Amino acid sequence: MARQKAFSRDGEVSGQTVRSVVDGVGQFSSAYEDRALDILNDHGLPEPEEDEWYSWGAYIDAFEDLADTVGPKTVTKIGSEIPDLVEWPPTIDNVEGALAALDEQYQNTHRGDEIGYYDFEKSSDSGGVIECKNPYPDALDEGLLKATAEKFSDDGAFVRVEQTSDGEVSTFQISW
Repeated sequence: MARQKAFSRDGEVSGQTVRSVVDGVGQFSSAYEDRALDILNDHGLPEPEEDEWYSWGAYIDAFEDLADTVGPKTVTKIGSEIPDLVEWPPTIDNVEGALAALDEQYQNTHRGDEIGYYDFEKSSDSGGVIECKNPYPDALDEGLLKATAEKFSDDGAFVRVEQTSDGEVSTFQISW
């Protein structure tokens, strides 16, 4: 799998984020969950607790190892599990609001200098562009964006996500 984008290794990631990845792979099999916990342990992150904060550098390394182990399709699937594993503000009730709130969700679970962002801009009644600047694989963002739009679509609309650029900042077109 492609290496993750270069990023500052300073900062911290919430235990909620670490647990969401463990829980996400656990949706597939207990063997994947056990492997994720072993990888986290190998990087000094044993038995992550939701209300704790952890080294972002160690987590990035662990996530990279996990992504190499499970492959890009599973990483996309992990991303698709995240919207169901996080607490959304009660005011979020549509796709546009949810995609616009992704950055706040990200900022609440990552802290430090230069941690990145999500920036959504609506371009039509049922579409927009989102920039993702973070150290995670594009496959994770693709799954996250699609599942977020599906979760908040009021009519079960077909959701399409297409990556239009990659690099330090990845851009996705999304329609619903």
